[in-house]
Amino acid sequence: MAVGMKRIHVDVAIAGAGCGGTAAAIQAARAGASVVLVEETPWAGGMITSAGVVAFDGNQGALTCGFYREVVREIEIHYGGASRTATGWVTLTAFEPHVVAGILRRLLDREPLVQVFFEAQVTAVLREGQRIAGFCFRTRGGEDLEVRARVTMDATEFGDLIDMAGLEYRLGREARSETGEPDAPETADNEIQDVTYVAILEDYRRTLGTDAPPVAASPDYNPALFKGATALDADPDGPCKGYHTLHTWETFIDYGRLPANKYMINWPFHANDFPDGLSVFPRATRREAFERAKRHTLDFVHYLQTRLGHPELGLARGEFPTPDGLPFIPYVRESRRIIGDVVMREQDVLPAGGIGPRPPLRRDSIAVGDYFLDHHHARAHPGHEKFFEEKYPSNARFQVPFGVFFPRGVDGFMAIEKSISVTHIVNGCTRLQPIVLLMGQAAGAAAAMAARSGIEPRQVPIRDLQQYLLVRGVMLYPYTDLLAESRAFVEAQRLALAGVVPDGEGFEYGADKPVTWQLAGELLIKAEGRHRHGAAGTMAAARARLRELAEGIPELMFQDEASFEKPATRAALAPVMCRAMGLLPSAQVTIRMLDMPETHWAMKWIEPLYKQDLYMGIWMLFFGPDEKVTRSELALMLDRAFDPFTRLPIG
Repeated sequence: MAVGMKRIHVDVAIAGAGCGGTAAAIQAARAGASVVLVEETPWAGGMITSAGVVAFDGNQGALTCGFYREVVREIEIHYGGASRTATGWVTLTAFEPHVVAGILRRLLDREPLVQVFFEAQVTAVLREGQRIAGFCFRTRGGEDLEVRARVTMDATEFGDLIDMAGLEYRLGREARSETGEPDAPETADNEIQDVTYVAILEDYRRTLGTDAPPVAASPDYNPALFKGATALDADPDGPCKGYHTLHTWETFIDYGRLPANKYMINWPFHANDFPDGLSVFPRATRREAFERAKRHTLDFVHYLQTRLGHPELGLARGEFPTPDGLPFIPYVRESRRIIGDVVMREQDVLPAGGIGPRPPLRRDSIAVGDYFLDHHHARAHPGHEKFFEEKYPSNARFQVPFGVFFPRGVDGFMAIEKSISVTHIVNGCTRLQPIVLLMGQAAGAAAAMAARSGIEPRQVPIRDLQQYLLVRGVMLYPYTDLLAESRAFVEAQRLALAGVVPDGEGFEYGADKPVTWQLAGELLIKAEGRHRHGAAGTMAAARARLRELAEGIPELMFQDEASFEKPATRAALAPVMCRAMGLLPSAQVTIRMLDMPETHWAMKWIEPLYKQDLYMGIWMLFFGPDEKVTRSELALMLDRAFDPFTRLPIG
């Protein structure tokens, strides 16, 4: 520490108040940790505010959960309902950058344990051997401060702390031999996704009844770069024929339509993507690279006004408090990526074996996503003078493992935002705003737990972290039809994370669907820990177990194969559950259920389960013995009876 430099001691120090950093800071503070959050721009939010990417991508429906859901609800409240944010076809939630900057600032201001320093810059990382102990930074007013923390996070857009600390990282594409990814290139290279200076445009004719102020072309303006952005100016037989659908003007401009007669221009085809992404990473060349990327975007706006004939569109008034009306920073899709305890590869997001309905189950999941492998590479478009091939396999909904936060062999440090331990290919689906918000929330919770317990963040018990997230409505297994407020949400998630999911099932849960005996048996043996590998083995084991548990009970007979496809009833399931739990039938019935006489054959099996609270919140006064058991009812019982989430090994 320099002489006279003020030192701050906190639990968590975060560089970067983007999606991940802001979510981490708020969640860590809510969990009782003290936080310093340092951000170079005047706003929190990163890509969704300071970079102007104002349309949430992916994690729709049930996957809109956790802190991401909280932000979405705040946006909807501001605009007066969800229907008022579904303005463009690319998203269900579009918004103005300054609106969400205000929302996030208010959320941060509500947390007294968070100290935020805007327009401040990290100047050094405090590394002590194989441990990161914090960092130094310079405030907007020029004061130099040192923050020491139990946990330090790099949530910058560029992975700056990773570089400053001398940590191992990748920037570019890995070789196929390194990752085993079928769609990786033969040799590693420095190709990364393009950065983009987004433009927020306003329709001046609608707001002021006049044309917009014209945007002048730069000295190196080349209209040929933008030819083919829409069908208005495309050559139908040009080099891009068949590469992508040529959009009409309407589908182009409505892509990023925002509230208040504004438009987001973040277009992947011959538009404002800037291919020299590597130049933004070294601090020595960053400012000049920003200026070149800005000129490229302004040239495209000039092209829209002139060649495409829309002088009514111009840079929105007052959206960004910047001299040129552009965002504070470009949209950085791909950053320095740590080499971590776990590396997410293409195989982790594709259907298992290329043919199954879902990727391999991650029992250590801390977030979920559903976005496709979307990469922006101007040079990957046919016809580009420096064309290279990039393959985009079709992925499925996926889980993010806990280990992607931690650099290999280094303590006290977590990489979040887009610097997590993933390959170049996987970055295409983990870089989006919703999943970065959710990863930030998980990182903040883990950091607070580590600080409270005096352990390294990678040592936080994963089941404790997952339980903490689940009860706060964070989905960790990507069911498409199981909302956080569903009665069995937590239990269904816990079972899935323990591997208690049917072989061959996709991501539909079907909470209210009747359960067949076959499905009940399969879930039962998995909850018990009687695993069988392969669908055929599981089916046979499930049937054998059901026959064993039903032996000697006349009312419960599995006489043929068709018996297993019949729905399980509440009464018939009772003896199966009792025997699986090692409970004896009651010699004398003492409980009362208003629709069940004491003489009913199942009452002696129901009473032990009732007294074990297995039916609590499911069936208490009324039972309905012949009613079919639903998936959510079975989940509640299996979780309570066997607790596979905490009892079974994670590995």
